[in-house]
Amino acid sequence: MDSAIVAALITTPTAVLAAAGAYAAGRAQARAAHRGPVDAIRRQHQREAYATLVAEVAKFENKLFRAHIATISPRMRHQRNDILATEDGEALVFAVAAVRLEGPAHLADLAHRIELASNHLYGAVLELQHTEDPSAASPAIRMFEERHNTLKDGAKTFVEAASAHLNGTSGRH
Repeated sequence: MDSAIVAALITTPTAVLAAAGAYAAGRAQARAAHRGPVDAIRRQHQREAYATLVAEVAKFENKLFRAHIATISPRMRHQRNDILATEDGEALVFAVAAVRLEGPAHLADLAHRIELASNHLYGAVLELQHTEDPSAASPAIRMFEERHNTLKDGAKTFVEAASAHLNGTSGRH
């Protein structure tokens, strides 16, 4: 066999492999160039959703704490219905929904837990409001305190996990 033909037969597979590798690298670069701006926008939406949830939890928790204080202060009992007659609970639900949509799954789960804790805390405040006998309020006050702490702990856990996710220090993405 002619040496030129042998050389061509030996170098052809190498050239095909090199071309395939270059093609794959080019596609990966193109995907990265396209995904970079998309990922940056998604990250911004996640950051906004997470910040909104944290702010709404704080507002809701503050409002329910004021309602709790109003229920244990006899001179403020007449104001108790006005304290809860706001849209903070609705804003919290929408903030949770945004986080559940933006994800990732472990943060969506934490947001859902915050929503459940806020519902339980709201129920504890309603129970306190319907306790007319101050001596019977002690179990209801303990229940409020437990649920209040659960909501605060849930918010703290969410903040830590969201921060880790946004800063890339989490194992989950």
